[in-house]
Amino acid sequence: MAYQLLGSLTSPYVRRLRLYMTDIPYELNQVNYLDPKQDAALSAVNPLKRIPVLLIDGQPLWESRVIFNFLQRTHQRRALSLPEENAVSAVDTLQDQLIQHFLHVRFGHPVDAANPYYMRGAERQKLILAYLGKEAGEGRFTTWDYPAIALYTMLDWSLFRGSLTTEDLSPALLAFHNKHRVAAEVVATDPRSA
Repeated sequence: MAYQLLGSLTSPYVRRLRLYMTDIPYELNQVNYLDPKQDAALSAVNPLKRIPVLLIDGQPLWESRVIFNFLQRTHQRRALSLPEENAVSAVDTLQDQLIQHFLHVRFGHPVDAANPYYMRGAERQKLILAYLGKEAGEGRFTTWDYPAIALYTMLDWSLFRGSLTTEDLSPALLAFHNKHRVAAEVVATDPRSA
């Protein structure tokens, strides 16, 4: 089976798959969706216009969680427990929210902190960070597996993009981030080097 991973070097979702696939051969094809030609090529294989996309013998598979599930089954890796599935869902929800906020700011859309939509998002962010901090403090992410990789890439992207600061993170989340940021594969995929 030949794999091509389409995505950017700064995407946390692409990065998590790159870290998960360290022992699975694949070719990385960089996509800059801000370039009209590259965006058109991405749209041709993914009408969602999102990265990552995994081409499996040329057939596209969309969305990081779906790609993970495919790889987990295909390569006979351990399935996630229900608490691990919930943890990854929490990471994904927070990651999506932070990306949307980042893009709103980047493209000049006003962010009104008094708007009920943003207020609800801020409340969700606090709840998710508290939940993830509690889970990290109780040892949920001690094994370097998909949930830990997802958490790490979300935290690191958020710090890289200024979406979160170290003050936003609980001591357990900060310790988790500091522990893993020096690993060779983490350093090799650091978006700051892109």
